[in-house]
Amino acid sequence: MTTSDSLTRLSPQEIESTISSVKKMLVVGAVFAGVGFLLIGMALFLELTQFHPMIETFFIEHTTHSLAGGGPDRAAETALNSQLTAIHQFPSTLLWLKLGGIGHILLGIFMTLAAIVRVLSLVPHRLSYEMEWTQSTSSDVTTGDH
Repeated sequence: MTTSDSLTRLSPQEIESTISSVKKMLVVGAVFAGVGFLLIGMALFLELTQFHPMIETFFIEHTTHSLAGGGPDRAAETALNSQLTAIHQFPSTLLWLKLGGIGHILLGIFMTLAAIVRVLSLVPHRLSYEMEWTQSTSSDVTTGDH
């Protein structure tokens, strides 16, 4: 018994069902990738429109203090303390947005690759149906049955 004798062919309904699930996988992968690009875009937008101007404003207004909080006594300066707090919390938000975006994009790519593998596993089954159809039409032509 050869290995080709033990292969079973999928039914056309099973093939169509697999193709419809592959389409769903591609949609889910595209949604994850789209959300990832939105998260990264939001991170870049916030970084350029809020974070960098906030740092520039800090250096213009508080020339005697550093971002680490060093400088003259700042106990009575609530504006300085609130600016430093906002500046120090911003990088973690940006990092979360960027890493979340990259994770979503990678998950979308993984889903797409899994869908491609599922489609490639169907190729032998679909090819067998096409070969059977071709052989049946060529035998009809040679026997004269049109």
